[in-house]
Amino acid sequence: MKRAVIIGTGLYVPKNLITNQEMEKMLGQPLKPSLEEKLGIKQRYITNEDESSADLATKAGEKALESSKLKAEDLDLIIVTTDTPEYISPATSSVVQGRLKAKNAGTFDLNASCAGFVTGLDVAARMIMTGGYNNILLIGVYNMTKYVDKTDVNVFPIFADGAGAVVLSATSEERGFVDSKLIADGTQYDFLGIYGGGTKHPITHESIEKKQHLLQFLKPLPPDRNIKLWPPMIRDLLEKNSLKVGDIDHIFFTQINKWVIEEVMSILELPMDKTTCIMDQYGYTGSACIPMALDIAIKKGKIKRGDNIIFISSGVGFAVAAALFKW
Repeated sequence: MKRAVIIGTGLYVPKNLITNQEMEKMLGQPLKPSLEEKLGIKQRYITNEDESSADLATKAGEKALESSKLKAEDLDLIIVTTDTPEYISPATSSVVQGRLKAKNAGTFDLNASCAGFVTGLDVAARMIMTGGYNNILLIGVYNMTKYVDKTDVNVFPIFADGAGAVVLSATSEERGFVDSKLIADGTQYDFLGIYGGGTKHPITHESIEKKQHLLQFLKPLPPDRNIKLWPPMIRDLLEKNSLKVGDIDHIFFTQINKWVIEEVMSILELPMDKTTCIMDQYGYTGSACIPMALDIAIKKGKIKRGDNIIFISSGVGFAVAAALFKW
């Protein structure tokens, strides 16, 4: 049976770097101490007006292809995971495919909010394992600063832009994708999101006045939700595959809150050097944060052949995805 392995990774962020000190000058008021102390965010990269999601995704895709030593024409499929698309229609993946000149690749977008990339790993790996595809480019891209209220001191400093990409390929080796688990609670759709621009609330003067075209926090998110969800979900995935927590070599989490990651690692009784945190340098980059962290970890030599890797992410909606890989 074919297995799906990651053979290349890539990361791209805009050139516009804003430190917390510069953010305070932009907003004209001090930032909350919790931004650095709990979330761990010290700076972020944000897009300029002329930079779009497809721009970020294409750059990350190019880097992943270069890392994989494949050419664009070797790709069978391009999947872009994002909730900040280039357009409502057509798909961002189609724009990226055209720019990469990946003439043999099909395309589709996947939106599972910030759980999108790990959900995409599940989809891409299983498509390879069925025998229909050999090389898939999976890109997570986030351009949320286009949708945040840039006058809101509680929101604007958290969000950042970027893209991370991986190339998955078929192999006969006993490694790569092992298993995954997806869960959701769609009753929580109205906690946080961008509610304008779709069919429920088309763009009108009234919807813009209500700021429905921007990211809206309608209900408070439970601060301990991921602390309660992630450890049992990880244990279930491991137990299903005859592994224990001690067998984990590295875990990649959604990069929204360093304190939450520290708490989860403590519950699992794992040292912090078995995870990679990037919030201090990159802020919160949603569906891009896990492939970005993976690229950084690989470049730092933190991942080696034979390692058991867990990817776990959460996104509004409410969606959670976890995947297990044997590197």
